[in-house]
Amino acid sequence: MNIYNITFIVEPEIEKDWVEFVDREVLPELGKSVHQVDLLKVKFEEGMDNVKGSTFSVQFYCKDKDMISWIRDIGHQMLLQKLHRKFSKNWLAFASTLEFIKSY
Repeated sequence: MNIYNITFIVEPEIEKDWVEFVDREVLPELGKSVHQVDLLKVKFEEGMDNVKGSTFSVQFYCKDKDMISWIRDIGHQMLLQKLHRKFSKNWLAFASTLEFIKSY
C-alpha cells in the first residue's frame, strides 16, 4: 500500500469554505479512483512555529502502482485545478509519497 499525500496550508479567511468545498465537491469524485481518501487537519506539536494558516493533509491510499500513477499524474492535477478555480489565492500545496513498510 502506498499513500500519496498532498499537504495544504490554508489562510484563515478561506479555511471554512475551503474545507467544505474539498469535502463535498472534490474528494468524493477523486475517491472513486483510489482505495481510500482521507482529509486530515494537521496540528504541529513542535518545530513549525511560523506557519500562518491551517494545515491539512489529503491522503490517497493506493493498492497498486497504477493507482498511485493515476493520482500523481491525473488526480493531483484535477484537485489543484478545482481548488484554483474556486480559491485563486490564500493557499499553497506540496505533495509527497509515503510507502507503507510495516505496522506494529
